[in-house]
Amino acid sequence: MRTWRARFFVAWSHCDAAGIVYYPHAYVWFDEATENLFRANRLGYPELESELGLSGMPLIETGATYRDPCRLGDEVEIETRVGDWGKRSFLVRHVVRHVGGAVALEGFERRVLVAPDPGHPKGMRAVEIPASVIARFVD
Repeated sequence: MRTWRARFFVAWSHCDAAGIVYYPHAYVWFDEATENLFRANRLGYPELESELGLSGMPLIETGATYRDPCRLGDEVEIETRVGDWGKRSFLVRHVVRHVGGAVALEGFERRVLVAPDPGHPKGMRAVEIPASVIARFVD
């Protein structure tokens, strides 16, 4: 599966006092969508660990551009895909649209796959992305 899509309604818990989505929620949506995309490709966190010996896929860079505010009660759709595979990192792109309308926001996450490394100061290290991982994202 190359692209993950999901629809949802903007809830009160997503919003500030003006009824507009408070920006950190966009990053939660991005993170959840990335996890769902990987899970749909049989690479959820349990599979990353059991099949590949990996500890996860932490962020190394992220950002968003806000185009049309999401408001309480809006129905939106997020579309997520891996936009670029590098040697050690990959770029995940997100587009959130108002259903039947304009793009609300666009964002990205640059991530790495990490393996445990007791000798590293952080206890893990970025690894080269296995071809078997990339192959799961090809239709």
